[in-house]
Amino acid sequence: MGVANVINLSHVRKVYGQGDVQVLALQDVSLHVSQGEMVAIMGPSGSGKSTLMNVIGCLDRPTAGTYILGDRDVSTLADNDLARVRNREIGFVFQTFNLLPRLNALQNVELPLIYRGEPRSSRLRKATAALAMVGLGERMHHYPNQLSGGQQQRVAIARALVGEPSILLADEPTGNLDSRAGEEIMAIFQELNRQGITLVMVTHDERVARHCRRIIRMLDGRIVADDPVPEPIVASRHSVGGEVTSA
Repeated sequence: MGVANVINLSHVRKVYGQGDVQVLALQDVSLHVSQGEMVAIMGPSGSGKSTLMNVIGCLDRPTAGTYILGDRDVSTLADNDLARVRNREIGFVFQTFNLLPRLNALQNVELPLIYRGEPRSSRLRKATAALAMVGLGERMHHYPNQLSGGQQQRVAIARALVGEPSILLADEPTGNLDSRAGEEIMAIFQELNRQGITLVMVTHDERVARHCRRIIRMLDGRIVADDPVPEPIVASRHSVGGEVTSA
């Protein structure tokens, strides 16, 4: 048996606005991502890549077409059901980190589990493990303003991972980082992907995209290319959590 698809979009269309003021953001997009893939989505501003990511992440519904996530049609779910799917199945990493400044790293990572209603002991155990996974075990009580940009993004990755999602979505995850910190983030993503997590990432950076095994290119709301990367770049973790680690 082959590897199952976890993301299946068929002839998806997304229109914003009503009446004469309409924007066609996605046009007849069909996309299939298999379990364990690491995929980059590229395209100029306005090409539809962020809208596509919002649909994949169940933040937005298609206007037309179907979206099967795993074995479930999520394109017609009610808001509450869609929110539950997001919370259980998908982890999000954003360019701007979106950490709460008055919470330390551990408390930021705990947040998704609080929304799930998990008991405190379970939250602490899982959040501590997630921070250790991204090399921040010794900085869990630091606040965002006490961490570098790369470290803040690692906290955001730990927060995305703490709920044990099957899919990780990253929107320009290295966009606010220098090249060294960006390389360390890509090393973490590649390690997570080796552990079986499906990863879909929007990026404008060709080099970042070439860390993935497949690049999807968009233009004017359509997929215009979908190609494998013959030899993906292997990122190296220079210094994560103060320790030199291998790629």
